[in-house]
Amino acid sequence: MDEYTNLAISSFLCQMNTRVNKAVYNFILRDYEHLKMLRKAIEIILDEDIERPQISVLGKLGNNLDAKGNWDFDQESELNAYWNKVLKEKVNFGVFPHTEFGSLFIAGALASQFLFDISGRPLGSMSAGPYGILRGLGITEDKVNFYLKALKKGHLLLLVRHTFQQTQLIEEKLEKLG
Repeated sequence: MDEYTNLAISSFLCQMNTRVNKAVYNFILRDYEHLKMLRKAIEIILDEDIERPQISVLGKLGNNLDAKGNWDFDQESELNAYWNKVLKEKVNFGVFPHTEFGSLFIAGALASQFLFDISGRPLGSMSAGPYGILRGLGITEDKVNFYLKALKKGHLLLLVRHTFQQTQLIEEKLEKLG
């Protein structure tokens, strides 16, 4: 092909790329001190007449989730079943230790990132794991630090991924919740 043909093909491909609707995805990150309020927020999100967003919940065991203070396989499977019910779909789920936060659980779309095996340990259990994962999602440093402090206090973190336009609508609904 000659130089003009290459230029014409390149120009055509560039024009095609500009016409493709590329959705930009955003994350909503919220913390809830009480499980009841988190469940209400999830209900509001799932009641929206929009394409289903990706929802994840990160929490510390002990938030009325681990009444006995010890953790075993039966409790893990019960907690998994609980989040499947709350999120109204079969979700990825896992429990992992963290030196700063204690035992954490992750349910939902982001579970695979927190549970990703690095030399026999879940990424989320590493000292900078939760921080790095949240920063890698494009969440600002200030927000990540704020929400990780809330997690350390025992709050539950809600992460919702959707298009920018839909996250704005979800944020408005959640603001009304309080």
